[in-house]
Amino acid sequence: MPTHDGQFLPQGEHPEPRTRLQERLEGQQISRLYYLTEPGPTGSYGLALELTDGAKLIIFAGRDRYSQYSARLLFRWLERPLIVLPRMERAFAGGRDTVADPPDDLQQRVEGSLIRGVIHHRTPNVHGGEVLEMEFSDGARLSLSARPLEKATAQGPLLADVEYEYIKPERTRMMMP
Repeated sequence: MPTHDGQFLPQGEHPEPRTRLQERLEGQQISRLYYLTEPGPTGSYGLALELTDGAKLIIFAGRDRYSQYSARLLFRWLERPLIVLPRMERAFAGGRDTVADPPDDLQQRVEGSLIRGVIHHRTPNVHGGEVLEMEFSDGARLSLSARPLEKATAQGPLLADVEYEYIKPERTRMMMP
């Protein structure tokens, strides 16, 4: 009897193995999105996603001369703290204080979203960088890609950058006569 995945794939093909990142992110809700304004260890700016359970995913971009990509997305997973106080639990679940720290457009759209799926593209984008997409339960997608750069900044050379694009499908409105 064919397996569930086998019913949708051509004969002889096997499904791609799930990555640890997919296993950790799918089904999680984003509490906050942070912009990392200081260049990280790879010489790029980045993003951080804090999940409602307290875990964080930090995303940087870096140059890679030994693979099919000219720039890669580099991930750092920080586990949920081992000791969680009730006020910490409320902060993880509650999100940001909009009066003290007003969110920008991307933060407003992403925070509170439930991650339904994570797609890691196997082919480079037009700049030769790696691409990761997160699909949310409302049908929107956040596309993160690495772009190679050679740019001088006050903190040192910027070798790669994380670019993001938020895509929300249009809603179809049905009019009843």
